[in-house]
Amino acid sequence: MPNFKLSDKADNDLYEIGVYTEDTHGLEQRNKYLNEISQRFYLLAENPNYPTSKDIGHIKNGCFPLSINEHFIIYRKYSYGVRIVRILGQVMDLERHL
Repeated sequence: MPNFKLSDKADNDLYEIGVYTEDTHGLEQRNKYLNEISQRFYLLAENPNYPTSKDIGHIKNGCFPLSINEHFIIYRKYSYGVRIVRILGQVMDLERHL
């Protein structure tokens, strides 16, 4: 069964997203949004060649982004599934943060 793993940076990104979302929109919205993000991890593990993911090897070798609301899930494909490298805001400079 395909699986996903989070990098330490991605784990920290999730924490920061949760703090910001709760501060801005409340606990219920935070839980809903973090759940949506986590569901995408499972989706990517099952289908690492997700149709809307484009290779961004020109920015970081072997990385692919998947958009979710205001964020990009940046991941790499592996034999076990995917490794989530970062979860970055769409307005963030990918080159600087990868």
